[in-house]
Formats: sequence, C-alpha cells, structure tokens
Amino acid sequence: MTKRLSLGLLLFVVFTIALSNSFFAAVMADTEQVQQLRATGSCPGCDLRDAELSTVNAKSGDLRNADLRGAILYKADFRLANLTGALLPYANLKGANLSGAVGVNFDGAITDENTKCPNLKNGPCQ
Repeated sequence: MTKRLSLGLLLFVVFTIALSNSFFAAVMADTEQVQQLRATGSCPGCDLRDAELSTVNAKSGDLRNADLRGAILYKADFRLANLTGALLPYANLKGANLSGAVGVNFDGAITDENTKCPNLKNGPCQ
C-alpha cells in the first residue's frame, strides 16, 4: 500500500510541476508579446487577451489577427493601424484614437464619446 501511495504521490508531483511550467511559459509568452507591442507598435497574430495596454502607441501598427479580447486599451493610439481580423470583444477602447485605422470590427468592443473612430468621428464607434 505504501509503494502504491508513494508512486501516486510522485506522479502527482511530476504532473503538477509539468502543468506549472506550461502555465509559466504561457504567461511569459504573453509578457513578451505585450513588450513587443509596446516597443514596436506592431504585433500581428499576438495573444494579448486581458493585457493592460493603456496609452500604448500603435500608430500605423500591424495588429492583424491579434487577440485583444478583454484588453485595456484606454487612450491607446491606433491611428492608421491595421486591425484586420483582430478580436476586440470586451476590449476597453475608451478614449482611444483609431483615426484612419483599417479592418476594425467593433462587435463587443467598449468605446465612448472620447473614442476617435476610424471615420474621424467621436464614438461610440460601430
């Protein structure tokens, strides 16, 4: 019985370590992608879900197919950015500037009267 218990405990510990390493690797990837966006203004295909990106400068940036669901993009600069295929549900775009941005799908995104829409009008954007 103790050998079985010891083997079960060992397997549990190994499994837990494997899961935690996978979790931390995923968190690190997100951090690297956030840093990439902050440094270059572009991050096509990046997973930026729930990221804190207030005031990020992505002017003329490439965010095609980026996952920005739930991201905080308050007062972000997306002027002339390419957001084709980007996912924006629950993204907070209050006060963001999207003047001239292309491919923006506002379905589920949060905008307000301080958001500058791609058509150069104030929001809420649709």
